[in-house]
Amino acid sequence: MPRFAQLVMGPAGSGKSTYCATMIEHCQALNRSVQVVNLDPAAEHFEYPVMADIRELIQVDDVMEDDSLRFGPNGGLIFCMEYFASNFDWLEESLGHVEDDYILFDCPGQIELYTHLPVMKQLVEQLQQWEFRVCGVFLVDSQFMVETFKFISGVMAALSAMVILEIPQVNIMTKMDLLSPKAKKEIEKYLDPDMYSMMEDNSVGLRSKKFRKLTKAICGLIDDYSMVRFLPFDRTDEEGINIVLQHIDFSIQYGEDLEFKEPKAYHSSLLDADTKLVGNMALLPLKTQFKGPAPKETKDTDIIEEAIYYFKANVFFKNYEIKNEADRTLIYTTLYISECLKKLQKCSSRGQGEKEMYTLGITNFPIPGEPGFPLNAMYAKPSNKQEEETMRAYLQQIRQETGLRLCDRVFDPQTDKPSKWWVCFVKKQFMNKSLSAPGQ
Repeated sequence: MPRFAQLVMGPAGSGKSTYCATMIEHCQALNRSVQVVNLDPAAEHFEYPVMADIRELIQVDDVMEDDSLRFGPNGGLIFCMEYFASNFDWLEESLGHVEDDYILFDCPGQIELYTHLPVMKQLVEQLQQWEFRVCGVFLVDSQFMVETFKFISGVMAALSAMVILEIPQVNIMTKMDLLSPKAKKEIEKYLDPDMYSMMEDNSVGLRSKKFRKLTKAICGLIDDYSMVRFLPFDRTDEEGINIVLQHIDFSIQYGEDLEFKEPKAYHSSLLDADTKLVGNMALLPLKTQFKGPAPKETKDTDIIEEAIYYFKANVFFKNYEIKNEADRTLIYTTLYISECLKKLQKCSSRGQGEKEMYTLGITNFPIPGEPGFPLNAMYAKPSNKQEEETMRAYLQQIRQETGLRLCDRVFDPQTDKPSKWWVCFVKKQFMNKSLSAPGQ
C-alpha cells in the first residue's frame, strides 16, 4: 500500500512549524497517526516530536564554522540541502518501511530551493520511488498578502514551486487568527481572486507602461488558467483546519484504499529500574514546587507532561492494556485531566480557573482500595498506613501540578477564555471511567 507525504513549504516566517504542530494536534483529535520530518538544517526547536531530523545528518552552524568552505547562512543552508540530496539513504533508513505512513516534511524557507535548484525536485522523485503520494503545501503569511502587489509576489512564489516540483499543490494563507476583523474581510478577495479587477484597482500605482504590461500578463496567466487559489488557515478554527486537510487528502487520494487499523494507545516510557512503587503504581519523579513524596525530576519531561501530551489521543480508548507500573500513574493522571476540564470549561477567566484547580487539587479524594475509586480491580491497595499516606500525598502532588499546567494550556492568552481545542474533550471518558461520582 502507498505512503503519503505533505511537503510543507513557504518563505521563512510563514508558519510552517506552527502548521505542522496544529495539524498533528488536529489529527490526534481524529485518531489519525501523523509524523513529522524536519528538513530545515537551520531549525532551532519544535513544539512536537520528529521522527527524523536533518540536523542529525548535517547542521548549518557546522558548515558555517568550516574555514575551508567559508559560507554564510544562506550559502551554508544550500550546501546542507545539496549534501542531503546526495545522502537520501539516511532519510530512507530514518523513514523505515511501514505502510500507510502519513508524514509532514517541514522544509526550509529559502526561495532558491523552489525556483532553480534541483534539490526539492530530487526529493520528490525519491519519495515517489519509495511509493509515497506527495502533495505540496505552500504557505504564505496572510499579514503579508493584504496588498495587491505583495499578493502577486506570493502567488508567483507558490506558482514557482508548483511548476518545478510537478506535484499536486494546496496553497494556504496562514495566521488568519492574527488578523483584525477588518483585515479578515479585506483579505477574502485574495482567496479566490479576480486578477483583472485587482489589476485595474491598482493601475494608478504603476507608472511604467512596461511594468504595467508585465503585471497584466502575469495576472492574465494566473486568472485565465486558474493556476493559484488559497485556502485560509486559522489554527483556532477546527472546521477550517479539517477543510484544509480534506483538500490535501483528496489530492493524494488518502483513505481511498485504506484498510481499517485498530489505533494504538500511548504508554508511559518513564519507568526506570530504580523507580519505587506505592502499591503497584510507580512513584515517578515530578517537576513541581508542590511538596510531597515525589522525587525531583531532572529530565526534560515527567509523567504529567507525558499524560497531557498523550491525552487527546488516549482519551478515546475504552480499553487500555497496562504494560508497566508507570502506566497506572499515567492512567490516573489522564483521568484527572478529564476532571479538570469539566471544571475549566465553566470558567470565565484563567484566574477563576486557577482557583478551581486549587480547590479540586486539595479536595478529599479516594485512593486505590477505598470505596469510590473507579479502578480498584487494576490497582493494589496500600499495604500499610505509611504507604497509604505516601500514596495520598503523591496523588495530591499530581493533582495540584496537573491543574496548574492545564491552566497554561487551556486558556487562550488573547481572550482569557478556555480553548475549544481542550473543552471539546470534556464528554470523552478514558477507559469508560471517571474519578468523580456519577452526575458530577
